[in-house]
Amino acid sequence: MKIVLLIVLPLFVFAGSHSLLQLIAEAGKNNKQIKAKALQSQAALSHTDAQERDFWPTFDIGGTYTNTNPSTVIMPGQTTIGYAKVQMDLYDGGRKSSLLKSKNYLYTASLLEKDAFEKSMTLNIVNHYYTVLKLQEIIAAFKVQTKEIYAQIKRMKKFTSAGLATQEDVDRLQAEYDNNIFTIENAKFELRTAIENLSLLSGVSVQNLKKNRFLEPKRVSFEPYEKSKILHANAEALKENAKAIDAGYMPQLRVEDTYSTSHYDDVAAAPGFSGDGFLPDKQNKLLLWVNMRLFDNSSMKKERESLMYKKLAADSESIYAVEEQKMQFKLAKSRMMTIRAKGKSAKSALNAATSTHRSIFQKYEAGLVDNITYLDALNKKTLSDARYKEALYDYEISKSIFYYFAGKNIKRYIR
Repeated sequence: MKIVLLIVLPLFVFAGSHSLLQLIAEAGKNNKQIKAKALQSQAALSHTDAQERDFWPTFDIGGTYTNTNPSTVIMPGQTTIGYAKVQMDLYDGGRKSSLLKSKNYLYTASLLEKDAFEKSMTLNIVNHYYTVLKLQEIIAAFKVQTKEIYAQIKRMKKFTSAGLATQEDVDRLQAEYDNNIFTIENAKFELRTAIENLSLLSGVSVQNLKKNRFLEPKRVSFEPYEKSKILHANAEALKENAKAIDAGYMPQLRVEDTYSTSHYDDVAAAPGFSGDGFLPDKQNKLLLWVNMRLFDNSSMKKERESLMYKKLAADSESIYAVEEQKMQFKLAKSRMMTIRAKGKSAKSALNAATSTHRSIFQKYEAGLVDNITYLDALNKKTLSDARYKEALYDYEISKSIFYYFAGKNIKRYIR
């Protein structure tokens, strides 16, 4: 039975854990903010579809009822009319075409915004994921130290009872033990916070995590990410809106055909004529409508000018966004190299602190050094261990930031 439990329990724990890629995939399915961005893209697509359908003719039906008192030969007392009307713009100076292009650019921008938000969300998940792993390692290191101090407290109490040590020695160890308990509880709270954030972002309850790492960057080229592309798409949309305003100064040509049927009651009669002889029962009216704006005190011109200034502003912001990204890309590379050097230094410090602690521990138990020297060596070992583990996970975070500012999809580099 014990053998079966030893086999099944690890499998159960592993099955309940999540990898970094799984958390990102779950966020794509469950995160409400990502869903909101997707719905906004659908709204932009519907706007585009509506604008495209505006090229088609329109067909309307309707009716009117009129009651007139008193009635005359040409004005019956009661008139009921039903009609059907078809109309279509034959020429609008390119206004509809420009508006359609504008809507397409806005739809493209909405898709880019969704992608940008997902990448930002992924980066956030990566940060919380490695923060969880980092805090778990720190807690584990301090638990080992606390266990060792507790053992020394029990040992020192025996020596105190035998008159071989003082109560001061016990109190100093107890103070260090209590401080460690506080450090662990504080780290547990930070861990709980990171786990809750990870659960909120991914939409799943996070219990255990599988350990993933990022590929080491090699010959990673720079490419602009979504921010500059979004600004460019918005600039092009403004440009097309300006063209649509320009079309307002072009001739506008529309054709309209209306067919109506009428029914009259309470019609006054004239001598020798039937009352409804002047009133047609059925009528078809074809209308060709032409219009051209000759003067509006430059109202539309100024509106177009405003849009073009906004377009130029968006273009400028797009250029700046690329420059800013390049700067962040360089800094991310430097940050990554710095943290990697920090990890090597922390590894060396851990090796040195471990050797010192081993030597001091043997001397302390032999009574050759005091507990101040022992606790100092123990603290240095624990802190060096925590700093080394922290540097390892910070390096993974720095790699994700580097890929992000390189304009890459960071999910592709997770292993």
